[in-house]
Amino acid sequence: MSAWEEAYASVESLWGLKPDRILTEYANLVPKGRVLDLGIGEGRNSLFFAKMGYEVEGVDISKTAIDRCIERARNANLKVKAEIRDLKEIEIIPGRYSLIIASWVLNFFKKTEVEQIIEKIKHGLKQDGFVYIGVFSLEDPGYKRAKERLDEVEENTFYSMRRNSFVHYFTKEEVLSLFTDLKIIHWATGVALGLNHGDPHYHGFIEYVG
Repeated sequence: MSAWEEAYASVESLWGLKPDRILTEYANLVPKGRVLDLGIGEGRNSLFFAKMGYEVEGVDISKTAIDRCIERARNANLKVKAEIRDLKEIEIIPGRYSLIIASWVLNFFKKTEVEQIIEKIKHGLKQDGFVYIGVFSLEDPGYKRAKERLDEVEENTFYSMRRNSFVHYFTKEEVLSLFTDLKIIHWATGVALGLNHGDPHYHGFIEYVG
């Protein structure tokens, strides 16, 4: 069983029901059409856009997460297409989506893998399409712990043997360099107390809408 499958199976709801606040603030700017949610989890962002009338698709590596997302959509009488997929292996149809979401998922890939995923995301956007990225930054307390305890396999990318996965921490310059060909709609970075999963804890974060 993968670390993510264990995480979802251990609780009734890993991330809660509320969509990311920034997505709700800018949702009305997103052209009607298709939304792709990478790392859809239990569907908190996807269900929000499905309620607004978007055609929503999403992928996640956890079967438990996908099953819960589909069940939540069914219970709310909403249509969400959700599949078990690895983000490293997905193909995104060029020019298809009004919005692509990568909410707190890109941290769990190597730096080089992130760059490849971002290229697919950008090519998948329609003209005037939007992208939302939420990632952990070097200000995250986990970064210092990773530097002390884990093997650094690429710049700011570490391998956790316990979870059998990578974790990557982003810099401001890195995120902006990945989206030089997009217009910045929203940019925020800082440290915040996380309350939507587990015990209260701090995260260093970067949020980008382009």
